[in-house]
Amino acid sequence: MSGVGPADLSGLRIDRDAPPRGGGAPRWLVALLVAIALLIAAGFWLAPRLFPRTTDVAVAVAEPLGGALGAGGSEVLTASGYVVARQRAAVSTETSGRLAALYVEEGSRVARGQILGVLRNDEQKAAVESAKAALASARADLTEARASAHESDLARSRSRELLSRALISQAEFDQADARAKVDAARVGSAEANLENAAARLRAAEVDLERTFIRAPFAGAVLRKEAEVGEIVSPLPSSGGLTRGAVVTMANLATLEVEVDVNEGYVARTRDGMRAEIALDAYPDVRYPGRVRQIVPTADRQKATVQVKVAFDSLDARVLPEMGCKVTFLADAPAAGGDTASAAIAAVTVPNGAIADRDGRAVVFVMERGRAALRDVSPRPYGADRAAVSGGIAAGERVVVSAPPTLRDGDRIRAK
Repeated sequence: MSGVGPADLSGLRIDRDAPPRGGGAPRWLVALLVAIALLIAAGFWLAPRLFPRTTDVAVAVAEPLGGALGAGGSEVLTASGYVVARQRAAVSTETSGRLAALYVEEGSRVARGQILGVLRNDEQKAAVESAKAALASARADLTEARASAHESDLARSRSRELLSRALISQAEFDQADARAKVDAARVGSAEANLENAAARLRAAEVDLERTFIRAPFAGAVLRKEAEVGEIVSPLPSSGGLTRGAVVTMANLATLEVEVDVNEGYVARTRDGMRAEIALDAYPDVRYPGRVRQIVPTADRQKATVQVKVAFDSLDARVLPEMGCKVTFLADAPAAGGDTASAAIAAVTVPNGAIADRDGRAVVFVMERGRAALRDVSPRPYGADRAAVSGGIAAGERVVVSAPPTLRDGDRIRAK
């Protein structure tokens, strides 16, 4: 360091007025590239807003809970009851006898008139065969009597001709005439015997038919009340030695709900009123229904009135004697009424209208050509619909099977 003088240090000074060295990009080019990038970003941001894309979607109409368009879904009251079959029977026999065969089990579906079982009927079958033989014999006797009567009638005609020629006496003619009348009477007797034999055959066939146990209507067997080998009778014995019924069956197409409504609330119900049925076995599933009948008498001990509610639609899950709860629904507000209350009323939409956005259940409603997102809390309602409360009014159009990219405010068009 001692060998460096002032003259050497003066050469290390930086000349700030000298032009820059090297090949760096001009400033104007950098500014141009930045401006182009900003324009591209602005284009991506403005394009969807200036030229929005329209998505074709399928739509469906939101229907009021439990009924057609124009009804509301607010709850009036709730009652508990049981599913029953309007058409139900304990099927017995028309005659006493030992059960020889049973062709059905619990759950068997049967048609009207189908044979469910048969009693031991050897005696009745023998009686039918005997009656058929007696009928055949009566037909043969009638044929013989008619032949004899025909022969006697011809003999009388010949005798009348001979009497006119004075070739025979009057006594001979009277004898021929009497024989013809006797044979004619025998024909009448044979015809009566034939009718009697036919009647006896019909009676024997009726007795035989009574040994067959037939279904009085189409339906399903709920319970077997007797087994093969037991004695069954239309009037069961008090000691339990004979059965009074063979099977219990019901027409599952006539299932309905019977509920007991407190006397103080029965005025809130009426015939035809819409209702929602929830089975205790499937509490998340709702079945639409209507009041079919309000029984015109009260139970004095329970202070209730029985109300029968019919299902609008059924499926295989609904079974007789199931417990359930029935929610009676009020009518919709009149035209021009409070639209806000109409929006609060529960409605049903197709299952496909429920979409998932960020873990939330939503429904897209079509409003003036755009998708309006509504948060909902759906619950099953029947086989292919869901019930939602709040945010959607009956009659609004909802998007079915919304595309995953559909968002609130997007332009949409019904297919």
